[in-house]
Amino acid sequence: MGIKCEGELHLGKSVKIGKNVDINCKEKFYLGDNSIIGDNVKINCTSFVANDYFYMMDGCEVGRGGSNGPKSKVTIGKNVGIFERTIINPSDEVTIGDNTGIGGEVMIWTHGAWLDITQGFPADFGPVHIGRNVWLPARSIVLPNVCIGDNVVIGINSIINRDLPDGCFAAGSPCKVIKENVYPKKIPIEIIDSQVKKIIEDWTELIKFKTDKYDFEVYNEGQFIFLNTDGKKTTYNVEDKIMEGNFNPLSEDLRDYLRRRGIKIYTGRLFESI
Repeated sequence: MGIKCEGELHLGKSVKIGKNVDINCKEKFYLGDNSIIGDNVKINCTSFVANDYFYMMDGCEVGRGGSNGPKSKVTIGKNVGIFERTIINPSDEVTIGDNTGIGGEVMIWTHGAWLDITQGFPADFGPVHIGRNVWLPARSIVLPNVCIGDNVVIGINSIINRDLPDGCFAAGSPCKVIKENVYPKKIPIEIIDSQVKKIIEDWTELIKFKTDKYDFEVYNEGQFIFLNTDGKKTTYNVEDKIMEGNFNPLSEDLRDYLRRRGIKIYTGRLFESI
């Protein structure tokens, strides 16, 4: 167990790697700042690059089936989360763009063959590209030679066997485009205000359940959230993704809760909760 890399090895600042992790990369292993790899993770490929704020949760596996050749490369952008027990098979190249989330028990395959191709049985080999701002939810399967565009949302349990265009919502087995040119879209400020009010109400209930250590007040005005902790103010701009003012465990807990509710504010520090 541990990290084995014959070539370039880079571990960024504030990186956390869990227990029983086995990493074996012949040419390159790069893990950006503020990244987390959970327990019981296996990474076996020629090159693995994951940029800042990368999260790979417990039980994930990168490898399986011809994963040590010259094309066995995984390249992952910034702010990407891959959840529990997901499998990535990089017999060919796999690329994942910035701000993309991959749910639990997803499978991404770059090769698929078992029966005799000389008897007409199917076989498929080729790279997979997943764009920026994509949500690929739990138990979905991506097959070889697929390109998923930017700003795409996919339904749960989908089998993606064809390219998907930018901005669509797609679902099914096999996956089909349900709506085109859906994302991104401009949300009216009154709707943002209502959504944020609900989030801070839920967070307030949760934090009071977890601890009575802090004396605080929290409220929002449109896209802004204001948190006063022991007389010190923290301001969150949820549209521009900016956090200013006092940084303390409570304000970081709220930032982490916002992340879990779909508002990610990056400050150069790990997301941490109380």
